[in-house]
Amino acid sequence: MPKKILIIEDNIDTRDLLHLHLTAEGFSVVVAADGREGLYMADAERPDLIVTDIDMPNLDGIELVKQLRAQTQFERLPILVLTSFGAEQMEEAILAGANRAVGKPAHFDSLIDDVNELLTESRRE
Repeated sequence: MPKKILIIEDNIDTRDLLHLHLTAEGFSVVVAADGREGLYMADAERPDLIVTDIDMPNLDGIELVKQLRAQTQFERLPILVLTSFGAEQMEEAILAGANRAVGKPAHFDSLIDDVNELLTESRRE
């Protein structure tokens, strides 16, 4: 059974590209257009990993990560944050509870490697 990844990204082009690349790698992919929808989808879909943007309407990625980590069922869920804001936002994402933060635009080969590493690490816990 393929691993399920939830993409939370407000930019439709980025969301579609992520969906395309992750699906091509054999993952089951579900999407949300903002942080609030992402929280709902995480609860409804129970993904194996979340890829989220930081700068989004309705609930930004930092607050999303904090709210997910506050829930027992998501304490260990791997979360990969994408940001175009640079090192300061990446550090803030990690402090909020993200497992990894990557700059945009993401190189898809590297992103796939990050996803696979995070999924492997989560199986060991």
